[in-house]
Amino acid sequence: MNTKNCLNAILSLACCLSVVANVSLASGLDRDEIMKQLQLDSEGKSAVQKNFPSSFPEALTARGEPIVYTRENSENFEYIGMPIGGIGAGQLYLGGDGQLWFWDIYGLNYRKGQLKGSEAYEKPYKRSEIGIKGNYMPEQGFSISTKSNGKCETKKLNRDGMQDIEFLGQYPIGEVSYRDPDMPVEVKLEAFSPFIPLDLDNSVLPATVMSFTVRNISDQQVEAMVSGWLQNTILASAKKAKKFKGQGKRKNTVVSLPEGGLRIDYSAELSGGEEAVKELTNYGTMSLALLGDGVTAEKTEAELNLTDKTPLMGQLDKAITLAPGESKTATFILTWHFPVSRALYTEGRRMVSGEDYLQWSTRYYAKLFPDAFAVSDYLIEHFDRLASATRLWRDTWYDSTLPYWFLDRTFLNTSILASSTSHVLNDKMFYGTEGGNQGPGTVHHVWGYVQAMGRLFPDLEKSLREQVDFLPIEEGGAYKQSGVVCYRWFCDKTERELAVDGQSGLILRTYLAHQMSKDDAWLKKVYPGMKKVMEGLTRLRDADHDGILTGEQPNTLDGIWFGKVTWLSLHYTTALRAAAEMADEVGDHEYAAFCRATADKGRLYIEENLFNGEYFIHEGNPDEPKSPGTYTGLEYSQLFGQSWAYQVGLGEVIDPAKAKTALESMWRYNFSTDVGPYRETHTGGRWFAMPGEGGLIACTWPRGGSEVLKRGKKHFADYNNECQNGYEYAATSLMMWHDMPYHSLAHIWYMHNDRYHGSKRNPWCEVEWGIHYARSMASYGHFTAVGGFEYHGPKGHLGFAPKITPEHFKSAFTAAEGWGSFEQTRTGDAQTEIIQMVFGTLQLRTLSFEMAEGHEAKKVSMKLAGKSVEGRLSQVGQRVAIELKTPITIEAGTSLNIELR
Repeated sequence: MNTKNCLNAILSLACCLSVVANVSLASGLDRDEIMKQLQLDSEGKSAVQKNFPSSFPEALTARGEPIVYTRENSENFEYIGMPIGGIGAGQLYLGGDGQLWFWDIYGLNYRKGQLKGSEAYEKPYKRSEIGIKGNYMPEQGFSISTKSNGKCETKKLNRDGMQDIEFLGQYPIGEVSYRDPDMPVEVKLEAFSPFIPLDLDNSVLPATVMSFTVRNISDQQVEAMVSGWLQNTILASAKKAKKFKGQGKRKNTVVSLPEGGLRIDYSAELSGGEEAVKELTNYGTMSLALLGDGVTAEKTEAELNLTDKTPLMGQLDKAITLAPGESKTATFILTWHFPVSRALYTEGRRMVSGEDYLQWSTRYYAKLFPDAFAVSDYLIEHFDRLASATRLWRDTWYDSTLPYWFLDRTFLNTSILASSTSHVLNDKMFYGTEGGNQGPGTVHHVWGYVQAMGRLFPDLEKSLREQVDFLPIEEGGAYKQSGVVCYRWFCDKTERELAVDGQSGLILRTYLAHQMSKDDAWLKKVYPGMKKVMEGLTRLRDADHDGILTGEQPNTLDGIWFGKVTWLSLHYTTALRAAAEMADEVGDHEYAAFCRATADKGRLYIEENLFNGEYFIHEGNPDEPKSPGTYTGLEYSQLFGQSWAYQVGLGEVIDPAKAKTALESMWRYNFSTDVGPYRETHTGGRWFAMPGEGGLIACTWPRGGSEVLKRGKKHFADYNNECQNGYEYAATSLMMWHDMPYHSLAHIWYMHNDRYHGSKRNPWCEVEWGIHYARSMASYGHFTAVGGFEYHGPKGHLGFAPKITPEHFKSAFTAAEGWGSFEQTRTGDAQTEIIQMVFGTLQLRTLSFEMAEGHEAKKVSMKLAGKSVEGRLSQVGQRVAIELKTPITIEAGTSLNIELR
């Protein structure tokens, strides 16, 4: 099936389902009015198109069905690779056929020879072509053998073996179904690594579970055997180490498990050489376990010399007998332990030198476990609990009224945390590249677009503030006494250090991490550092305290801008407002007042001087006539500060009417269902949306002025012609907040079903400058936006205001100490809200919701676990606020039921 037909089929199905389910349209608009808004014409001022399928807009809100990939709709699973290891524990893909591939668990540096940027988008990784230098791809796989009615068959459990294969990827769990006309059984694989939001220690395990359930679909008894094998590749690069002679042996050891089953432990011993053994690439241990009774081991030669080219294999088999219709499961657990990450290498040199290298580069999981065998022991001992919690999160996420495709795209980029982009080192210190081991130093202006990590694993955000961003550079951090936080950790003295957007982002990310705390203890700990960083940016770039940045303004577009830039100054004033909130919470009211007053002045200037009637602009500095920028262009990050403001509950930080007009203009001039015609007239730049694909273009010129693209370095200026995922998500998620839900949904629909469909590319690998690009985690912002979610843990506040299908809306949410689901129903004059906790606890003091237009809530009744709860009700406009008489705690397995009338 070609891509166009595949997309049409998806749309047709979604449209039919919306009719059956009687899905209501958002905003009270009829479909003709919605389509009129989506099809806003550029009137020839921008070469964009709005050719939407006829099944829009119903397809955008229909629940639909999960996307199931087959050979036919995925190019024989060539592109699909879902990260399936622990967070920050290296990268390992689960292919759509169940094959494990793209092994980057050894601590290798893939920079040399790695695809990057637009090349990785235009020419995405194919499993059949991957062969990166230094990629130690072990021989590994699984198979099924059967004997029934005198006939014996053996098939590999991948695309080279079984004929009929289906893949359902719902991160963090992948499910593969296998059937073959020659086999009397069907096999279903469940693959995952423990992933439990808020529980970091149990989510960083260097492990992958491969659980195969075999069912007899014949009318005869079947004798079956499930097999798994793995090559010992420990120290495969040892002979290449500095002055190392390759003296030593690899060893495989078979161990009986107390719970039943066997495990093969893979290790190596060596001697000689001048480098520390721990620094050698792929130094460590691995193991492969098979649980339960009836397990045997074979191909387990005890040892081989390191220089021997003969593969040292280990295989485990599980024999099972199946009556007709009976099912049994064989669970394999793969673990690894390579204690030193090479993440702190860049271009062949260390970012950290001397004895500090091993301290900084030791993976966090190595602090928890001495080797892969201990990881395996722990996972086996706690398997039921960890597997259940992982499934519980997956089920909670998808137990929703939201479209399956929307739930996929807004969450699957979280898998970037389990890719080669992300590393958890030392004492829980997070370290990230820009994408796929490219762009070192947890770059502020890239990671400043990410909310997913702060919502799901706030400890990682907190570790960055404590161990890097607010820590003086003399102590190994990134903060300088000048007030600058190095935009790349361990930046050189000769390197540009300040990124104004990145430094503003640090303040907002700190506020988010604080909100995801149960109390104010962490804020009090980091407040002095936060204040210094905020004051530093003000002192260096807003010395007159007018809320507008001036002077050199380095930013994520890799240029130094001058002038008064809406994008950068609005972001800055939003950071000031977040700093003010934190200052008030710790009692620093004088500084809070200063921050708000400065932000107010900046807002006033932007509204009165930088809005041209259609959108916000960049006012140039006449003393810097050659400096790069967007000037009169319509740039998609202009309201990034407002986007962040809604994410952390700061409300409106710019005139909402002007913001809405700017967003409508952005849609009119910058969004195209086919970017090809625009790129024909604006030829520079990389390709992150190909001709025929839809996207939001970075900057268009409806009022002219594109000649400024000749300023500065051409490569950087050409960014303005591109579509870059993370920026797009930030812009279109804001449309959701501004009563433009269908525009927001249409953009993300094209991202999921067009640009990153499995027939073209890996759905789990979004590309900018590098694969698994960190900024793509901004897709999570669409999820928080669609529910109108607001949360402040220390204040005990939780609120929702669904933007689509408010008559019946259900979605997941995370809080400081637990997670659960929210459900809203409107029937007549009644509106009910159900807040159910499924993991951990939730402490509440206040709540807020939004009533239907024209409806007033006159009374509220609440019950927690069947017991009445008292509270005071108030309403302003359509927003309802409830102040509880006494704080409450919702425990896992219980719910708070609220009825508003």
